[in-house]
Amino acid sequence: MFEIKARDAMGRLGSITINGKKIETPTIMPVIHPNPKKQTVSMDLINKMADVVITNSYITYTTPELREIAETKGIHELIDFKNVVVTDSGSFQLSVYGDVNVGPMEIIDFQEKIGVDVGTILDIPTGPDVSREKAESDLIETFKRAEDSIKRRSEMGYKLALNGTIQGSKYLDLRQKSAEVMGKMDFDIYPIGAVVPLMEDYRYREVAEVILNSKMHLPTNKPVHLFGCGHPMLFALSVALGCDLFDSAAYALYAKNGRYLTEDGTLHLKDMKDLKSFPCTCKVCSEYTPKQLFNLEEKEKTRLLAEHNLYVTFEEIDRIKNAIKEGNLWELVEERCRSHPKLLNGLRVISKYMDFIEKHDPVSKKSGFFYTGYESMNRPEIYRHKQRLERIQYDKIYVTSVSENTSKPYSENLSNVPCNVDVLVKDRVFGLVPLNIDTMYPLAQNEVPDLYDFEKKYNNDFVSEFNEKYAEKILDISTYNYYINHYGKKKECEKVNPDIFRIGKMLEYQYGAKILDEELMGKVKSRRSKNTGRIRNLLLEKEVLFTLRANDNFLIPAKSGAELLHEKLEFPKYRIVIDSSVEEFARAGKSVYSKFVKDCDPELRPFEEVLIVNSDDELLAYGTTILNGRELMEFDYGVAATLRGGLKK
Repeated sequence: MFEIKARDAMGRLGSITINGKKIETPTIMPVIHPNPKKQTVSMDLINKMADVVITNSYITYTTPELREIAETKGIHELIDFKNVVVTDSGSFQLSVYGDVNVGPMEIIDFQEKIGVDVGTILDIPTGPDVSREKAESDLIETFKRAEDSIKRRSEMGYKLALNGTIQGSKYLDLRQKSAEVMGKMDFDIYPIGAVVPLMEDYRYREVAEVILNSKMHLPTNKPVHLFGCGHPMLFALSVALGCDLFDSAAYALYAKNGRYLTEDGTLHLKDMKDLKSFPCTCKVCSEYTPKQLFNLEEKEKTRLLAEHNLYVTFEEIDRIKNAIKEGNLWELVEERCRSHPKLLNGLRVISKYMDFIEKHDPVSKKSGFFYTGYESMNRPEIYRHKQRLERIQYDKIYVTSVSENTSKPYSENLSNVPCNVDVLVKDRVFGLVPLNIDTMYPLAQNEVPDLYDFEKKYNNDFVSEFNEKYAEKILDISTYNYYINHYGKKKECEKVNPDIFRIGKMLEYQYGAKILDEELMGKVKSRRSKNTGRIRNLLLEKEVLFTLRANDNFLIPAKSGAELLHEKLEFPKYRIVIDSSVEEFARAGKSVYSKFVKDCDPELRPFEEVLIVNSDDELLAYGTTILNGRELMEFDYGVAATLRGGLKK
């Protein structure tokens, strides 16, 4: 069972429950050798740091002394680990040696027998540089084994959770097909396999495309494991693209070769021995100087170096989790991807998939938008803003430039802003920013440095296309001040309440429809904060309809506002339809759980304000969705939406 707790980009801070044990994602599974004598780092340390590990059932199966212990005492006792144990099936050995001494059903039976929490099918791993014919034939065999494994589990009544590995080599259409076919089977976790050769050759662009083409066709309610990804420098990008689990033998393998892991690359201990200290504050690096560690006996040096590598690996996972909570995962991704040009290729290729990525990115975040480089131009926030400009119903438009010294929000730093026209400011990053909505996230909540000339030209095509599309509505006036002096003070402008006109446009931008008609425009009033002077509420008579949330200026409905949205928005817009059995819970303002969602607006994004209705479209409650439209229909566990209030009968 998988539940999302927090999110940013496509990254998910979640909880997986397996056999009554919980795993918090994203996380790393240290690879544990089933032979305790060959385990580099002590299991005491592993038990302290990890809540899930991965070991090899094939090595256990083919090693008599290990097999005997596993069959009599269980895999947990064999490797001395109390929490979730995942096992590989021998697929790695199959990829290396071309054959294994076990059948697909034998290894499923064995994994169940030794008490594995999550087992893996014996899939056919297909490297990146094989022919298409080979990739297709391997995929067909993997499908057969996958189907047989699921059937075997069902017929035998096994409790074993199963990994259903996605294959397809470098052929993206085969990855899509693999995800579609495997996704329809009842697997518990979906690893993306055979990417290690790509990572070893720094082919991160292809890694990113393999992840995305798999993710697009996989169920959203199941965790995704990037098989063989163990270097911290790749975690942030992979999490941002939707990977939840990783496994790492790198901490030990790199240590055996005298390599010291960091979050943005790898160093060699022999090259560090003349440094006074390590660039790390973990226990190992605090107690030893590079020279002291280098001069230790080989086995002890390897153990300590592996401990450091494990510390830095988990530290990066914790850093990513915090970035998800704070809403600044994209900034961390961009920082990490600048550690290697090939990694930057992986970041740059995702701009081709922004339509898919944007659907998973929250509409509002705790952290502001920080521009860290040219790649920031392709973030979901910018893509979404340009799409949602189409939601505003324009009558008269004025497109203008302002001084680069004008601070944001522009509307608060320009005088005599007209109230009867949509003034759109040419913005270097967001393309066009309407003054009437420019306090909304992320249009004011951003920091951008001085840009190079080539960056300033990035949005020229977008502005030109907008001008062409709305040519008949754009006022042909030479200067902004000319408009203010000759048109902005007409009587028709004086009749319009600028606050109400502004709120009307903000509602259009946020909800995609005209919420305030002419009749309402004359009845509603705005209320400003005594401390900041900014608009804080929209009222009808004395009743609050909407509150402008301070951190992002989104319009948050009160009960009457929710009723107004329900009246103005056509079904199923901004709605979640729930089962009749939980109507009273919704009316009482209690959270909506995923398993009770029957239907929804498919275009919902995470953290949007939503209306909770029944099958007859009767308004029951209002709140904030945690999941997007597709996820709402696929998740069957955890909270789908938190409620602000319910409507009593």
